[in-house]
Amino acid sequence: MDEDELRAWGERVAKGLDGASARYVCELKIDGLAISIRYENGELVQAATRGDGRVGEDVAANIATIAAVPKKLIVKKGEVPAVLEVRGEVYMPIAAFEKLRAAKESDNAERVAAGRKPEPVPANPRNAGAGSLRQKNPAVTAQRELSFWAYQVGDTRGVPQFDSHKDTLDYLASLGFPVTPAIVRVDAFAEVIEFCHHWRDRRDTLGYEI
Repeated sequence: MDEDELRAWGERVAKGLDGASARYVCELKIDGLAISIRYENGELVQAATRGDGRVGEDVAANIATIAAVPKKLIVKKGEVPAVLEVRGEVYMPIAAFEKLRAAKESDNAERVAAGRKPEPVPANPRNAGAGSLRQKNPAVTAQRELSFWAYQVGDTRGVPQFDSHKDTLDYLASLGFPVTPAIVRVDAFAEVIEFCHHWRDRRDTLGYEI
């Protein structure tokens, strides 16, 4: 949660490796909604929210409306994985959030003028994105301009073995999944701290919340 805790974690890692060298992958923590998307033989077949940690909510129809999510994997013949579960974050870009918020406020002004009760206005991109993904009508979700970043794999069959987290991210990118461009691999823990300081001071330059 803070630099002291991060440094303490780094010390535990170094101690656990007993002198062996470590490499670190740094990436931004996207402020969105965690999603698991399952592909079978290259085709999107299921998508679910984290839910209560055991049972998630089926949002496959809504996920299919997000342009950044591949509906079919782009792979060479003979390299299509039998099963690939991709974990990532669905988020609402700040520009899309501001557009939605302005539309809601305009609609509420008309509702009040007509003597009707105004509807809630989304407070932040995360809440707006989560609400948009859970719409019962996928057509509404399609209008909300949601996007997606992939960051991990879950259940897999017929997928190459990876030696590092960065290799996993590169594989996902090769299949057409968007991964955050800010990902870097570093050799020294001091560079991890530098990465955190860099983006702490520049988070407002991004088009999405972290």
